[in-house]
Amino acid sequence: MQSDGCHGGGHLEAFEMMKTQGVSDETCSIYRARGHDNGIECSQMVKCQNCLPEEGCFETPVYNQYEVDEFGPVAWERDIMQEVFQRGPIPCYIRANQELDDYTGGIFIDKTGLTETNHVVSIVGWGVESGLKFWRVRNSWGSSWGEEGFFRIVRGVNNLGLEEECAWATPTEDLFKVINITNSTNTTTSE
Repeated sequence: MQSDGCHGGGHLEAFEMMKTQGVSDETCSIYRARGHDNGIECSQMVKCQNCLPEEGCFETPVYNQYEVDEFGPVAWERDIMQEVFQRGPIPCYIRANQELDDYTGGIFIDKTGLTETNHVVSIVGWGVESGLKFWRVRNSWGSSWGEEGFFRIVRGVNNLGLEEECAWATPTEDLFKVINITNSTNTTTSE
């Protein structure tokens, strides 16, 4: 399975990879905005590395690997609310446009009506302000963007296509597996 690297991909494809291959956490596999199509091929060091000032970066011999048990699509206001309430944040496609790029705060309302999506964000909650329903959404553009890396967008009208293509996933029963590269043994730990 191959996604489009830094040019996009899908949350369902990511969950499929987490089900079949697992992923390490961000403490040893940080987000670099790079991928298979612009300079970083998959390797044990890409899966997990550590760096020391005097020694540079090196492959980590033991790390935690996380997997999902089940995953699937979810859409539209009521079902999205139920999923976020039951299991927490969910990824959703959105139409990122210049107005969203320029967002600094408040409840965002796109007036173009465009819903062809090109970006993935995470719905983390919802609320109502001055009678206007909104989603609270986490973005990947850094904490200096928007409301400390988050934004609010009008809820219940599929603004920017946000409510059309979301996904859910459940972790495996064992929270993670400890991967030991040096002796090729995997031990499962539940904590």
